[in-house]
Amino acid sequence: MIDSSIKEYVLKVYPFSEGELLTVAPYFHKILLNRGTDLLREGALCNSIYLVESGSLRSFYNKEDGSDVNLHFTFEGEYTTSFMAYLNREPSQLTIQAMEDTVVWQLNLRNYPRPKDSNNPFSTYIRRLAIRLLISTEEHYNMLMMNNPVERYQYILSNKPFLLQKVSLGHLASYLGITRETLSRIRNNKY
Repeated sequence: MIDSSIKEYVLKVYPFSEGELLTVAPYFHKILLNRGTDLLREGALCNSIYLVESGSLRSFYNKEDGSDVNLHFTFEGEYTTSFMAYLNREPSQLTIQAMEDTVVWQLNLRNYPRPKDSNNPFSTYIRRLAIRLLISTEEHYNMLMMNNPVERYQYILSNKPFLLQKVSLGHLASYLGITRETLSRIRNNKY
């Protein structure tokens, strides 16, 4: 049976029957991460999708100057992966790292036997996961491309205020595509 701590999150994506949950349960593996531990490193192959039970992750890449650019944050009940690397079976261009002690469930889909029917419940679950990940990526891209720095910060205040409590200002500034100093000026209404 699938672990009770993540059953609710799995069922939010697809309403598996109890029998179907028994079938997919062996493909979920629990991973405990300490703060700062990499779940996936840039350059490594990505063979899994990850579900956060507790804690938080950040997805980022390193610039040539050594600074990080945060692309995504993942919290309890959310999924993440290096989507392009996973789909194309190529090295990841990003790193996924624990921002605090985190419990993650690794879903290794490569081991799951390919169903003959594309309407199979597990296939539908995977498609719905892919759509969720794609929507999240597009949301961040649109926020960066369609808004100036003040509007990006206002977007966070309106749509994701929890980020202000869960993410350091440095990580938040990087996610917004601005410097920490600019974020401070925006927060102090001096921009």
